[in-house]
Amino acid sequence: MHSVLAALAAAGCAGEITGGAAGPGTEDDLAGIAGPSNPRKLRPVARVPRALFGARNDAKHLIYPEATPFERRFLDPDDPDSPLHFFITIHTREEGVGPMFNQPRCLGCHMNSDDIESNQSEALGRLWSPPADLNFENTPASRAGRQGVTDYSAISRSQPPPTTSFTLFGDFNVITGEFDPLTQFGGPIQHVRSVPPCEIDTIPPESVDPNFAGGADPVTGISDLGFVRAVGERAAPPYIGRGLMEAVYAGDILANEDPEDVEGSASSLPPSPDRGLCASDCISGRHNENRADLAFVGGDSEVRLSRFGLRAGGPTLLQFDVGGTQGEIGFTSPFLPTEQPLNQENEGRGCDLVPDPELTAETVEDLRTLLRLLGIPEFAHELLEVTPSTPLAADIQAGARLFGVDLEAFRSRMIPGMTPTNFGDPDADRGIAADRKLNCVGCHIPIMRTGRSPARVGGELLSNRWAPLFSDLLIHDMGRFPFVRPEALRPAPHPGISRNLADFALPDQGRATGSEWRTPPLMGIGKTGAPFLHDARVFLNVLRPAETVASHAGAVNERLVITTLEEALLATIELHDLPSPPANADGEPDDARCPRPTLDIAEYDICSRGSPNRSEAKNVMERWRRLSREEQLQVVKFLEAL
Repeated sequence: MHSVLAALAAAGCAGEITGGAAGPGTEDDLAGIAGPSNPRKLRPVARVPRALFGARNDAKHLIYPEATPFERRFLDPDDPDSPLHFFITIHTREEGVGPMFNQPRCLGCHMNSDDIESNQSEALGRLWSPPADLNFENTPASRAGRQGVTDYSAISRSQPPPTTSFTLFGDFNVITGEFDPLTQFGGPIQHVRSVPPCEIDTIPPESVDPNFAGGADPVTGISDLGFVRAVGERAAPPYIGRGLMEAVYAGDILANEDPEDVEGSASSLPPSPDRGLCASDCISGRHNENRADLAFVGGDSEVRLSRFGLRAGGPTLLQFDVGGTQGEIGFTSPFLPTEQPLNQENEGRGCDLVPDPELTAETVEDLRTLLRLLGIPEFAHELLEVTPSTPLAADIQAGARLFGVDLEAFRSRMIPGMTPTNFGDPDADRGIAADRKLNCVGCHIPIMRTGRSPARVGGELLSNRWAPLFSDLLIHDMGRFPFVRPEALRPAPHPGISRNLADFALPDQGRATGSEWRTPPLMGIGKTGAPFLHDARVFLNVLRPAETVASHAGAVNERLVITTLEEALLATIELHDLPSPPANADGEPDDARCPRPTLDIAEYDICSRGSPNRSEAKNVMERWRRLSREEQLQVVKFLEAL
């Protein structure tokens, strides 16, 4: 089946991208397309003091420090007309919430610490000393939280899931690449809250699904019509620096893609990429593209480079305000004036009595302004020191170098008044070292320059800036398990956290396939903390900790119980690729010891070095697993400094 998906990916050739991909940006406010940068005006982006960032829901703690009084009004929590007030306020059914919804307010999807604070304060005091920098206030800059693994069969109106992420479901056709959102069952978004008398959405069993009318293969789960059930959770990312991401000129994003893996990278760390497995350095990111008119009324039909969302499926910020207010809260607006599809059980029950649209266009557009104005935190000061003054500073900078950062180039573009070193050199301008070491920077590019921001409010804060996104805004193949039911795998290929990053719940995701994800920006990762990954699967719960494996020099696949932020980061890095082969008697990974499914078919290989299912990060991860644990923790300390 991997070969089928490879053919589909190859067939998904790029359309003719317009509106800023190769030429100047437009003035279309709904499209929100950035223009190219002016090299003479490039300067560091102003950052919120680290101790302040995200500590409160107000302008002082969230907005770019250079913001004007007018811009700060958008982040006034006490002004009922401000978008921040709307974002953090619990809304009611009288306002139009529902009838099917997941949260009664925008902040509900960004409650990373709510359960920890309310239910685990005593346990935290006994078992975990969180970093002093970590935020515990819930703000738009918080991640979606998780406190356990979701049991879909147990979800009810009185028993919501243990996460503030949401669930997509539908049927994916492995032959055609079609995704059926199952709207007759309330899909593709599962709603776990409802306004009575409506009932919540449940994921339909295959027995009532017409796509499975002829049954399904007991091993692969693929129906006679070629469909496989696709279910995937999505965790809201922290809204940090989204205005900067929007202001990156599309041509600069395209310049970093390498779909045929022809561009190499130099590293002094072994092993070199295996030319039998990779054309060059294994990293072959490509851009995603989409049309805004698929997402909201008034969007144009031009194909545009897209960068927003976990799969970079969205070309505009506005569509995420529109989709979030309707899909998660149940509010209609002039951009999406109709309610979400009701499942068959709720048809005709009359559970929505508020006239549509329930929000004004201005409310939705102001929410976009809020996202544009949310800033980024200052780094831990140790990262920018010329000479490390403490052992911690030395570790942070050593970790940055292992990551692949050119610290001199990075520092000179982050500190106001400094002359950028080697200005005009592509690697120096991106903060990438000549010796890329692990080559994490192959995807997590430290610096992207912004161009002319399309924002009418706050555009000056975002235009012509050196932006430390730590992302290329491209999509990458992150590996996958083959289509095979869990019970057909022998032995279990992973303890605890699932190692399969692919899922095929793909409503309107542009060119992205089930195994492709956008490089997540790492801005502020040391302030927001866990949970991590697209579905928040790496979470912190000191009472019921998740676990996976970790590998480093001298140890292969040792047990990793996640009770600290450092362990969560180690686990997240480990999950960038499929499991390392088990160790042989000499402690080295050994392909011959890889577990195999019941059917010994090469395409079902989820372990050996040459598996066709491995991710683009496979060479990076081979280098990572050769580091000592002390070196790995240096990289973790660097990430905590962002």
